[in-house]
Amino acid sequence: MKAIRLLSLVLTSALSLASLRADEAVAYQVKVPEMKCANCAWSIGEELKKVEHVTEVFVDPKTKVAIFSVDTAEGADEKAVLAAVKEAGYEGSGYAKLKTSFAEAKAALSKS
Repeated sequence: MKAIRLLSLVLTSALSLASLRADEAVAYQVKVPEMKCANCAWSIGEELKKVEHVTEVFVDPKTKVAIFSVDTAEGADEKAVLAAVKEAGYEGSGYAKLKTSFAEAKAALSKS
């Protein structure tokens, strides 16, 4: 019985840590000045999802910014990110690591 409780505690802790990490995921951005609509944002997002180490993507056509989180401390390769934006039919610029988490950056963009 103690083993079951211990296993339950370990699993609960692991799930809590996983959700905490997702909320604290480091965010990067790339600006896409030519983006005009939701379809533009969708195609850019689909291409960014293909970039190695990119885990989450949010693209906002109003602010003309794409943000994404990564699963490595080094971030995603800047050339690969800009190539993905180009593959979607746009020019990207301003690749930068943000000082906020992905969740915070997404919430801020969603409010604008």
